[in-house]
Amino acid sequence: MTKRNIRLVLAFDGSGYCGWQIQKDKPTLQGFVSEAIRRITGEQTNLTGSGRTDSGAHARGLVANFHTNSKIEPKRLIPALNSILPRDIRILSARRVPDSFHARRDACSKVYRYQIYLGPVLMPHMMREFFHFPYPIDVPKMERAALRFLGDHDFACFAKSPPGPNTIRRIFGCDLQKKGLRLSLTVEGNGFLHHMVRNMAGTLLEIGRGTMTLSEFRELFKKRDRTLAGFTAPAHGLILLKVKY
Repeated sequence: MTKRNIRLVLAFDGSGYCGWQIQKDKPTLQGFVSEAIRRITGEQTNLTGSGRTDSGAHARGLVANFHTNSKIEPKRLIPALNSILPRDIRILSARRVPDSFHARRDACSKVYRYQIYLGPVLMPHMMREFFHFPYPIDVPKMERAALRFLGDHDFACFAKSPPGPNTIRRIFGCDLQKKGLRLSLTVEGNGFLHHMVRNMAGTLLEIGRGTMTLSEFRELFKKRDRTLAGFTAPAHGLILLKVKY
């Protein structure tokens, strides 16, 4: 039989999972979705995600693909998989794609959002997706710094230490917006290093608090020293919004 290549779009609350990639004896998104596919199709498939996600981070539009001999129509896979998966993992869409499609290698860019709540008290329903930062900050100063991320740069100082050999990334968009007491950093890039967006958010917050100057921030791209950049913001504030192809 001719195998079909099925593309899935997933959303999940990552609070209870150790990221996307399968790990021994740990709950992961890839592990749960792969098992659901096995139960529906009767096959052990190789599920490929558009990229790894940090433990505790979330997604609105992670893309994955797998090859299968099953004749189940993609539109029927959606309710079938969702009936098995935990309620904090949802399949949003499923469709057949060319055999050559690869969720990770074919991705052109990814869009992440980091969410921060600045009020004195964080409401319980927001605790899973917002980092609580109840301190005065200079948002216009942070906005000026965020523009510095645009373009091609060496992001070694924003990677989980120690960084790998290839730390050049291209950032297409970097938007910091404050609405009421909610502050969001939305970043689109051709790729991201481990903890990169979380380190970008933490660094901007240190600039906003006045513990890092704009001139010190500009020097980070030259010095490639992770210890000189800001703190790593917690994973629960990070959401993968979209993967573009």
